[in-house]
Amino acid sequence: MTLIDPAAFEKETVAFLERFQFSGAKPSLEHIAEVSRYFSRLPYENISKILKRDQALGTNRLRLPDEVTHDHMAWHLGGTCFSLTYFLSGIYTILGYKTQPLICHLNWGENTHSAVVIQFGGSKYLVDPGYMIFRPLPLRKSNMEAQLSAETGLSLRFDGDNDEYAVYTYRQGQFVRRYRFIDKPVTWEQFATFWENSFHLPGMDDLTLTRVEGNEMIFVQGDFIKITSPQSVQKIREANLAEKVIKERFKIPLEKLEEARHVLKQRQK
Repeated sequence: MTLIDPAAFEKETVAFLERFQFSGAKPSLEHIAEVSRYFSRLPYENISKILKRDQALGTNRLRLPDEVTHDHMAWHLGGTCFSLTYFLSGIYTILGYKTQPLICHLNWGENTHSAVVIQFGGSKYLVDPGYMIFRPLPLRKSNMEAQLSAETGLSLRFDGDNDEYAVYTYRQGQFVRRYRFIDKPVTWEQFATFWENSFHLPGMDDLTLTRVEGNEMIFVQGDFIKITSPQSVQKIREANLAEKVIKERFKIPLEKLEEARHVLKQRQK
């Protein structure tokens, strides 16, 4: 399956970065982090993917940077991990960094997630727009933790027996594994195959959205809402409130939400 290098979308990248300002040294880890933080204005959401799944086949389904930027400007949409990884890889490449896509394994399935690996200063770093990991995590063959607050953080663990990494989140000493991966190169052609396969995964059976706003991470799946901050975790299950959160916190028009719900209902018949 053919997929061009995302750096080919230079016009879209320049337009997306139009308001990005950075006063520090470039290239640098801080620059990498600031670019990914700016990129976080694109939410993780599968509304756009559910709609595209019903409209096209094969590589025509893949939401490339031109479509992602258009949909964001028009409706505040973003994408799922594959479209976000592809776009962010292209942005870093255009800015002069060497990147490669990473294929990861969620707890429920193989080759079900993607992220970006950046090479800088003789080391490799993980950035993951799908899981809101915007500060680069060094890929060292050892265990490390990145503290987000007094009681929360990320843990990257290395399994030497399998040459495999695993990403955990933790809160108040409780660790939850999110996914695992082997750091090996993947071609864009291979990436496209996994991307196309992702249209048929269980995660496409319900509406799912995530975004970071200030110190809060907002997660919506169906009528379930979780708002996580360094101080607290709020969990609420209420359909009308989910709609309100999507409209007010994600700024996504409710007509797009209803279109996606209609598609899901049609597929369940």
